[in-house]
Parts: sequence; structure tokens; C-alpha cells
Amino acid sequence: FSGTDEAKAVDQAMDLIPASFCGYEKVRNGYVGEMRGFYGTPEWKKIIVESSGDNCCRTYASGHSLGGSLANMFAACANQKALDLDDKPHFDGSSHDVNLVTFAPAALSVAPFYNGEPNKAFKGMRYSISDGDIKPLPNSFKLKIQSLYAQTLDTLGQKNEAEKLEKAIRKIEEQPGYRQGAALAGLEQQTADGITQVLFGVLMQSPAVAQVAQKWAGFAMANKQYFQYAYDAVPGLFPGLVDPQMEYTPLRHVKSQQPIAEDGGMTSGAPANSYDYMQTSWGLFGNSIQPQALWFPNHGLCCYIQALSSDPKVRDSADCGADLFNHPMACSSPTWR
Repeated sequence: FSGTDEAKAVDQAMDLIPASFCGYEKVRNGYVGEMRGFYGTPEWKKIIVESSGDNCCRTYASGHSLGGSLANMFAACANQKALDLDDKPHFDGSSHDVNLVTFAPAALSVAPFYNGEPNKAFKGMRYSISDGDIKPLPNSFKLKIQSLYAQTLDTLGQKNEAEKLEKAIRKIEEQPGYRQGAALAGLEQQTADGITQVLFGVLMQSPAVAQVAQKWAGFAMANKQYFQYAYDAVPGLFPGLVDPQMEYTPLRHVKSQQPIAEDGGMTSGAPANSYDYMQTSWGLFGNSIQPQALWFPNHGLCCYIQALSSDPKVRDSADCGADLFNHPMACSSPTWR
């Protein structure tokens, strides 16, 4: 499965309304719609036949970014033991032992996908570019982000919500430093979706946030020292969502000297849950508003090809050729490092 290649796919990726899929609840609606869009196509029947396992000893579902998330969904439904489920009839004839190999998939669901039955891990591997030298955002700066959002709510006419947020900020500021962390974490959880909507609204040039676009861009560039990282931003985009149960291997960015953050192993959370969501989102935003910048920092498929290769010619090359859509692939240096 290929990664995001068109504006429509970006919109679907940001559709976070919970939906059901093949026995799983609270799955990202945009990705459910993307997967179901394949069912009626002539290519889908060919995929099912080729994934049956009749002509081969092993079947893999694989992909990068959006494609990795779709590969997760394909394997999860194909391997489901229960037959009386929505979506399952569309997988009739496929292998029931699909393996997974994914590169930086975005998290999909509140509960992890499993291999056929609960708590059973998929065979295969999930890869993500990691960074073990992250500077945590200080609470004082996190409160500045919340204040910016409160000002934005007021500018956009949501004055009651702005006043409530400003009151919550003042209450946290009045607390001793050692008690601010927990209260601030709760406030960030409440405002995360709203801040994300503004960030992506500015990036997509939405008229709804045009009044604040310049202010948010200026804030990002003025504070970019807080938003520096060498990890792939995509797996950490959606807090509260987790990855499938499978083995995970962190990779070092080929153009970074930063250590790897985790040891890997069997998990459904790393690395997304170990990174600061605000740092991830603002770093992505700041990177994207620069001229000729890639949308997702440290996310290019070329970075994964080079990180996994043992051939120095591949690791040190300027690019990785072209993808299926004939777009040149290159691995850019880590964001702002």
C-alpha cells in the first residue's frame, strides 16, 4: 500500500471521527473510508486472489505512512477468526495468516489491532525513525501555547471558551511548580484536538483560521528551538491511538547523530507515546510553512530505505530514485538540526 499522494488522502487522514471496522471499534474514520474504497474496484479481487497463499508460502501486507496503516487494516481483517463481521466478507479468499511489515504507519485505533484473536501479535515488524535526544518542553512554554490558543478562540468569536481556558491557565500558574505538570497534562488533553485543527487549518489555508495564520506561523518560527527533533513525526500525530500488536524496531536517521530512543520489542505504543504531542505537532507545522519543505519531517520513504540498507552506496546516496508515481525520493536532513 502506498503513502499519501493526493490532497483527498490528506483530508481522510485528518478525519478522526471514530468508526467500526471488522470487529474493531473506535478506528479512524478517514482510514476506514480509504480501505472500503478499494472493495468495489477490479484490483481488489486481484489482491485477494494473490494474497490467498495458494501460490506462495507466505503473504505479507506492507506499506509506508498511510500505506502502512492500510496494511495494518488489511492484515487485521484478513486474519480475523470471527466470520460474522462487517468488512470480513470482502476478504473471503485471502490468506488468514498475513504477515505485516510497515514503515511509520500512523496509529489507527484506541485498542490495538491483533492477529486473528485478542492479545495475539502479528508476525513481522514495524519500523520508525527514532530520536533519543529530545529536549522536553518546559511547563512555562506549554502554558504559552495554551495562551496562544485562548487568544485564538477569542479572535475566532468563541469568547466563552476563551475565558474558560484563560481561567484554567491562571489556575495552573498559581500552583507550585511541582504540581503544575499533572494539571497541565489534563488541560493539554482537552485542547489537543482544537490546537491540531488550527495548525492544519493554517497549513491547508482554511478561511476559518485565516485571521490567525500569520500569528501562529510567527510563534512557530520564533520558538523553533523548542521544536527540534530527528524522529519521524507521523507515528506520534494522534495521541490516545495505538499501533497493532507486533514487534517494533526503532531506526536512526541516516543524517543524524542522535541516539535511538527505544530498544524496540513487542509493543503497540512506541514511539508515539514517548514523544511530546505538542512538540511533534508544532515541529511538523514549523517545518511545513518553510519554503519547499516536506510536510512530514523525517518521514520520507528514502530515509527508511537508507536506514535499513547495509550498502554504503545506498546509505550515502543523494536520493532513492523515484516512487510509483514517479516522484523523486530523497532523505532530507532532520528538522532544524
